[in-house]
Amino acid sequence: MTSSKKQTNYHFQYSILINNSQQKVWDFLTSVDRWKQWDTELDDSILLEKFSFGAKGILIPKKGPKLKFHISELTPNESYTFVTKMPIGTLEIKRTLENKGNQIEFTDDIRFTGFLKRFFGLMLGSNFKAVLPKVMENFKRLAEHE
Repeated sequence: MTSSKKQTNYHFQYSILINNSQQKVWDFLTSVDRWKQWDTELDDSILLEKFSFGAKGILIPKKGPKLKFHISELTPNESYTFVTKMPIGTLEIKRTLENKGNQIEFTDDIRFTGFLKRFFGLMLGSNFKAVLPKVMENFKRLAEHE
């Protein structure tokens, strides 16, 4: 299920409903070392400290260089944003959980910012956007069995 918001290659999102408690989904979502289990574009993800506002980590994508990131926003059990610096801008990924009755709606909102956002949208965003539904389905499958 996708959002009705206008989608571009430099700002897009995808939402999916998950059958599990918000706490269990949150715990799985914030287990950075497990991101590679559901994100098909990652070889590894490492958190260098406890998951908290300002925490730093490293992403190791299947293609491209290692990327440093930090948690720039955090509302426990509801949402967090992590940011990776890019030349003249950033890649921001906001992950949100919202209770929808007996299900949890998980939204992954991906945004390139800065002067080169359209360039990075064309170079990277179109692929991210194409694989996002599969990544979210992987997350759903695993999170429902936590």
